[in-house]
Amino acid sequence: MTSRALGERAAAAALLALFVLAYLWPVIFGGDVLSPGSLLWSFAPWRTSIPAARAQFYNQLLSDVPTSYYPWDALARSMLHHGTFPAWNPYAFAGTPFFANLSVAWLGPFSLPLWILPLDYALGISAALKLWAAAFGTYLLVRELRLGFWPGLLAGASFALCAFDVVWLTHQAHVAVAVLLPWLVWLVERIVRRGGRAEGVALAVVVAAALGGGHPGTQVHVLAGTVLYALVRSATVAGVPRGERLLRLMTVAGGIAVGALLMAVVLVPGERAALGTVGEQARRNGGVGSGLDVLPLRSLLSAVFPDWWGRPSEALIAGPVNYNERAFYAGTVALVFALVALVSAGGWRRKAPFLPLAALGLAVPLNAPLVRSFVVGLPGFDRVLDQRLLLWFAFAVAVLGAFGLDALLRAPRRQLRAWAVVVAALAGGVVAARSIALAPGDVSGAFDHLSNRFAGLTPGALALSSVVRWLALVGGVAVALALLRLQPRRPWLAGSLVALLAALDMLAFAHGYQPMGPEAIVLPPRTPAVAFMQRHVGERRIAGLGPALTSDWSTRYGLRDARGYDAPQPSERFDRLWTVLNEEQVAWRPFEISVLSPAGLRVLGLLGVRYVVTDAGATLPPEREFRPLSIAYRGADATVIANALAAPRALVARRVRVAGSVVAEVRAAAETSFDPRHDAIVPRGEVGSAAPAGAPDSSVRVVADADSRVVLDASLSRRGLVVLDDAWAPGWSVAVDGRPARALQADVVMRGVVVPAGTHEIVWSYRVPGLRLGLLLSLAGLVALLCWGGVVLARPRRAVR
Repeated sequence: MTSRALGERAAAAALLALFVLAYLWPVIFGGDVLSPGSLLWSFAPWRTSIPAARAQFYNQLLSDVPTSYYPWDALARSMLHHGTFPAWNPYAFAGTPFFANLSVAWLGPFSLPLWILPLDYALGISAALKLWAAAFGTYLLVRELRLGFWPGLLAGASFALCAFDVVWLTHQAHVAVAVLLPWLVWLVERIVRRGGRAEGVALAVVVAAALGGGHPGTQVHVLAGTVLYALVRSATVAGVPRGERLLRLMTVAGGIAVGALLMAVVLVPGERAALGTVGEQARRNGGVGSGLDVLPLRSLLSAVFPDWWGRPSEALIAGPVNYNERAFYAGTVALVFALVALVSAGGWRRKAPFLPLAALGLAVPLNAPLVRSFVVGLPGFDRVLDQRLLLWFAFAVAVLGAFGLDALLRAPRRQLRAWAVVVAALAGGVVAARSIALAPGDVSGAFDHLSNRFAGLTPGALALSSVVRWLALVGGVAVALALLRLQPRRPWLAGSLVALLAALDMLAFAHGYQPMGPEAIVLPPRTPAVAFMQRHVGERRIAGLGPALTSDWSTRYGLRDARGYDAPQPSERFDRLWTVLNEEQVAWRPFEISVLSPAGLRVLGLLGVRYVVTDAGATLPPEREFRPLSIAYRGADATVIANALAAPRALVARRVRVAGSVVAEVRAAAETSFDPRHDAIVPRGEVGSAAPAGAPDSSVRVVADADSRVVLDASLSRRGLVVLDDAWAPGWSVAVDGRPARALQADVVMRGVVVPAGTHEIVWSYRVPGLRLGLLLSLAGLVALLCWGGVVLARPRRAVR
């Protein structure tokens, strides 16, 4: 590489870093926190003291972050800092696998700041690294495609802050995978076109980083996009014999395979834990039938006018449900130049792979007949939410935009087709403006909205402001074309103007969507109700009525919760039991309790729920069936209800019921005669027709409680069933006095073991299913990588084209 090329690469890296910092400046240098946690102020125990400035840092479509991703990262960081292997999460679903939760991104490169820096600051650092990786990786790809410096900056800025990356930024896992797509394609381009050997080793490393980044759905889409690019590019590359093409494709396949082996230590446990869960069910066949696959055709308008219906960060959503979470926006400037690329001659061998990426990135999310049904039936695609394939569209638009700009910079006076695109874009904007039904004040409101995102929040004003923004940016492109025409020997003037327009375009789109604000606002504090439960709950659990004290946020306070959110847990058995508490529960939504019922009280008791949090001023139902309830805490922030039916952490069952099916087990748990403090339910296949019931004078207590090991001391006057009121899952085993015993599923979802009379030590231990196999496969992958790298270094370097 020449010194000039190195200098350009360094300059691009610095400029793109400044671009990212311009977006994340408040959290990198301003002391703010990158978090949408302010939406928690909508619920008890915070809703009675909502700060006035909260509206500036609100986005209701990012609820997954405070209800799952942020608490997961906080818990993972805490365990790692305490030297605890994070096998099991005791704070959700009465216990759930944790290391197998792939969305935590244990080995992802962008997670490292979360583990070593203060968490709230690390969120911003991690986000900055991801966005810079997206921008610079796209720049490298564009240069590898033999396009210029300024087109590389245009593409880098457009992909870094495209809708996918902006929307999912604080979810950690999604973007940690997506930003590596240009790096993968860059390496594949070098392999397919140049026949590079070292690039195969580098490809394995980047694949491993993507697979360690979390979120299986995005992993499937990123790897599939890489494979599609390799196949199409191999077919279009010129001057390479057929046998050599096949060899290069084998290098790509080898890199992907070795990269997958390297991350088997997390992939295998994640795959094992997902089997038989409601999250896996909801994602089958691309989410078809779950409601997650619905993306109306009119949401395509978001590729051009992303704020036509408003945005959730401005507390106004209309039009297609959740459209902005699935928005297609990759930049007005990039889109215009992508259209220029499509009408420009030349470079089609290099452009070709991006056409199917763009087409499928539109067709699948928009439910195109035949195309979607074919794609979602493919292995891998049939287990993820495929409307998020719009990532391919955003990526393709960014790179095709670079092709369009490069064509103009290389032939400054050949602008006829480009002007045709610009005129058509301007005409489209005018037609869109004329189609808007304007009310009095909408015109002024539209211009107010351009400078203040909380002004002009009416349908007409929002639509018009989005069109005005489009027209202004297209007008800026027209100015760049005119400048190129006037100064053909100084193409850098037009190129730099376009890159600047693209940067401003994407920064304006991203502004405000991801809340960045003072910690006291974006992260609600501990309240007196929370402090009360921390002092009194002990080994038992809590829950909230409705969304109160949302799960898994309760994890932040060390409170064990019966609720939780998809990771993709819980099990199908748990889901069946939960229907007693909430008949309308949707598997892929946070598990909530709709209303308290007599049957629900017994199920809550079975789950060990001692306290139920609800709104301040709440009262108890007067019916006698609710007598087990009492007010434990009443304050200005919330009401905490005590449930006298809460099972102890461990018990010797005085009465054991045998049920013949899961349905019968759940029915038995809801019956009036069932007392979760003393009774137990077991499947017939576990103990046969005769179930051992302990004597009233038997006792058991927890003497040691760790992440993956719980020790009980039991004293039984006769043989009986000892129930540990923690969720059962594959991987749990039990030993009585050091000898292995049979672990039973008791009380539908809990753990039980039959113990003989006498005093005994019962030890429950958890081993992550698949961890040993995954570790062995990862070691094999590491050996393969080292051997491959050694062979590459030992061979003389071939000349490349």
